[in-house]
Amino acid sequence: AIWYEATAALLASPQPFVRCLSADFASDSFAMAPRSAPRSRAVAPGLLVLAALAASLVYLGSLGPAYSVKGAWQGQPSTLKDTVKGDFGSVMEGLEPKVSFPPIAYHREGVALSVEDGRLNADYTAKLDGDTMLQLRVNDEQEWRASLRGEDASLRVRGQGANLDSLSWEAAQSSSVEDVGDVKVEFNSDK
Repeated sequence: AIWYEATAALLASPQPFVRCLSADFASDSFAMAPRSAPRSRAVAPGLLVLAALAASLVYLGSLGPAYSVKGAWQGQPSTLKDTVKGDFGSVMEGLEPKVSFPPIAYHREGVALSVEDGRLNADYTAKLDGDTMLQLRVNDEQEWRASLRGEDASLRVRGQGANLDSLSWEAAQSSSVEDVGDVKVEFNSDK
């Protein structure tokens, strides 16, 4: 920047030796070539802009291809009020992709671990006697189901964690009664 200012000052004012030469020569036969510095000063910013544009095109071209993902927002108009206040959580939930992965499972000697619908499940199955099976299923949200099934009776219980208020059960017994026929009795915890 200092060099540019010094050069501009020298080019703007006539140089002392040029004044001496023009004073010594009285005839007009000797003429000096016109200066081309103003033209080069006008071209330099244009070349600088062109170089910057070329560098930016090379940089942007090296980033690789860009991909566009199509989607839709399935939110309520009232959500936009929260967005204006700075709460972007509900908008982001509406933009989350819905992805479903195939179920993944591991089975070994009555114990099974699986992932279904984004939830981790643990299953246990055991045969208690000749016709009675025990099954237990627990997931990562502490929902659980247990069932005890035999040849003519069954009991199913489900709940959430250790909370007994969420406990529900169903029981059934079937039998054949003489002179009546087949009878099936069902009980449940519904009120």
